[in-house]
Amino acid sequence: MQYGVREICNVVLKDIVTKEPVAYFETLKTSTLEFSGSTVYATGGRGNPKRIGWDSDREISMKMEDGLISKETFAIATGTTFKATTRPIHKKEVLTVEEDGTDKIIKLTKKPTTTKGYNTFFFKTDDGSSMLEKLSGSVTTTGSTTKVKLTGSIESGDMVIADYYIDAPTKSQSMDITSKTFPGTYLLEADTLWRNEDDEDFEAKYTIPKLKIKPNFTLTHGAAGDPSVFNFEAEVLADKKSGDGMVFIDLLEE
Repeated sequence: MQYGVREICNVVLKDIVTKEPVAYFETLKTSTLEFSGSTVYATGGRGNPKRIGWDSDREISMKMEDGLISKETFAIATGTTFKATTRPIHKKEVLTVEEDGTDKIIKLTKKPTTTKGYNTFFFKTDDGSSMLEKLSGSVTTTGSTTKVKLTGSIESGDMVIADYYIDAPTKSQSMDITSKTFPGTYLLEADTLWRNEDDEDFEAKYTIPKLKIKPNFTLTHGAAGDPSVFNFEAEVLADKKSGDGMVFIDLLEE
């Protein structure tokens, strides 16, 4: 019986000791296992032909292309996790100067943080990006309104860039990627479908006891073209507990 494969794998990565799930990959576009090795030969005789070959250096690599990413799969790629944060968040606004009695003011949409080391800056602008003149501003908050009294060559109707920081929303999370954070090694379990010549589908289960995620990851942002995809690269390691097993495939035929 022969089989065809035209279905994606649903993948789960687990802790190699406890087998607790760490991340699910269920929006993959492609997943590829590549097998390689090296061969050396004994040669001799007229023409020095190859006589005997020895195979070694078994290598298996895996690539997964995901159409979407979750906090868990992003953590797999980076080797760190998202955690609750109170770190101030940068905010930039382009606001129109108003008159408030004899004062020239702008109204911020958020209240600037009071955390030490995070300052507020104001610049006159004509297009929302160019910084023409740095302005001084006195910030006051009354209720839900935050006003900035501006000082400088400014008139009602002028545009001003306000560059400041706000306190993070209560449910915010952040990830810190440092020079010491790298991806780990996981147990992989995956399921897909193989179809035989009788047009019957059978479940195929893949198990990789030790999958080392490589530290290569690209995060692309673009305004045109197809949405970004997320590529994961990994190396399959030999598992001593299973007799140096690397990949196990179970075809569930009835």
